[in-house]
Amino acid sequence: MDKYTKTVLTIIAVALATIAIQNTITPAQAVGGGCGTETYRPCYVKLVN
Repeated sequence: MDKYTKTVLTIIAVALATIAIQNTITPAQAVGGGCGTETYRPCYVKLVN
């Protein structure tokens, strides 16, 4: 592999590692109202074409 390919692959690897570490430090949480209260009450999504 040439130097350019190694550089691009290294940048991609660093970006993926950063995303993985970020998700372990601050996990994502859904925010919204009207569904999923303390008792089990799921939300339903209807797709309309």
